[in-house]
Amino acid sequence: MRVKEWLSGLRGGRHGPVRRIATVADGLAGGRDNFLLLRLLAASLVIYGHAPAITGGQGWPDVFVWMGWGSYSGDLAVDVFFVVSGFMIAGSYLRRRHLLDFLWARLLRISPAYIVCLAGTAFVLGAACTSLPLHDYYGSHEVVRYVSKNIQLGKGLVFTLPGVFTDNPKLAFVNGSIWTLPAEVRMYLWVALAGVLGILSRRWSCNLLLAALFVCGWLAPAHVPLVPLASFLRLAGCFALGVFCFVNRERVPVGWWWVAVLAVLAWLLHATPLYPFAFALALAAFVFAFGYASPWLGCLRFGDYSYGLYLWGYPMQQLVAHFAPRWAPAGNILLAWPLAMLLAVLSWHLVERPALRLKSLPDAMQAKARGMFARIRTDG
Repeated sequence: MRVKEWLSGLRGGRHGPVRRIATVADGLAGGRDNFLLLRLLAASLVIYGHAPAITGGQGWPDVFVWMGWGSYSGDLAVDVFFVVSGFMIAGSYLRRRHLLDFLWARLLRISPAYIVCLAGTAFVLGAACTSLPLHDYYGSHEVVRYVSKNIQLGKGLVFTLPGVFTDNPKLAFVNGSIWTLPAEVRMYLWVALAGVLGILSRRWSCNLLLAALFVCGWLAPAHVPLVPLASFLRLAGCFALGVFCFVNRERVPVGWWWVAVLAVLAWLLHATPLYPFAFALALAAFVFAFGYASPWLGCLRFGDYSYGLYLWGYPMQQLVAHFAPRWAPAGNILLAWPLAMLLAVLSWHLVERPALRLKSLPDAMQAKARGMFARIRTDG
C-alpha cells in the first residue's frame, strides 16, 4: 500500500501533490553528512587493498575483483576520495571566492601532515628499519632527497630509502600511497583556474568546461592540461565528477534507489567500453547516498583522521611486513591498521588541526595592512 501511495504521489494523483526528489542541495542544506566516516572507511579500504601485495601476493583475492567489478579495493577507495574531494573543493572555492585564501587553505590541509609523514618515515622509520649502518644511512643523500623531492609533489616521486624494506616480501616502497597526492594538487589548480576565470560560479560554463575536458580525456588522454601521467586520468575524472555534482547540486538526485538503478545500468554495460563511465556514475551515487541519504553517524566528532590514516597506512604495513614477513594479509591488516590509526590521531591533533587554525591568517594580515595604510593616510 505504501508503494502505491508513493507512486501516486509522484504522479500527483489523488493521494497528494508531486513529491520532490531529494537532491544534493537538500543534503547540503541539512548541515549534516557522513563524509568523515566515508573517507575513514576509504582509507581503511586502501590498507585492505594493499595487504596482499605487501605480504607477497599471498592470501585471498580482492573481494571487488572477485565480484567482477573491474577494480580492486584500493582503486575504488581512491576514486571515492577524489569524488568527495572534487565536491568539497569546488564548494570551498565558491564559499571563499578569493584565490589566495583558497590556495592557503589547500596548502594548510595537505602539506603539514604530509611533510611530517615524509620526515618521520625518512629520519625515524627508515633509520629503524634500514640494513645500513646508521652513519651510512644518515650520510646518504638519498634520505634527504626522499623528503625534498617528494615535498615538491611533482610527477617523479621517490618511493624508496637506502636499505629500507629491501628484504620485505615484495616491494621495497616506503609509502606507495603518496602517488595520488600530485594528482590531487593539480586538481586544486584546475579549481583555482576555473574560479578565477569565473567559470566555476556559472553552471553552464562549468558544465561546458567539464564536457570539453571529458572529450579531451577520451579522445586525446595524453593532452589533458595538468594531467601529465596516464595514472592521473582516472583520478581527474572522479574529481571532475565531484565538481559536477556540486555545481549542479540542485539537479543531482540523492538516494539509494539511484544507486541501485545506476548499479544495474553498469552491470548491463559490463562488457562494453561504456562500463567505466557507468560504474563511475554508480560510485558517485553511492558516495552521496552514503553522505546524505543514510542516518547521520556523528561518531567522528573528535577529528578527521582519514588523511593521516591514508598517509601512514602503507608505511605501517611495510613495517609489519619487515618484522613479520610470513604473516598473511589478515595479520598484516590487524596490526598495521591500529598503528596507522594511532599515528593518524596524533597527526590530526598535533599537526593538522593546529595548522587549520591558521586559515584566517591572510584575512588578519590584510586587515592589519589596511589599518596600517589607513593610519599612514591619516597621519599624512
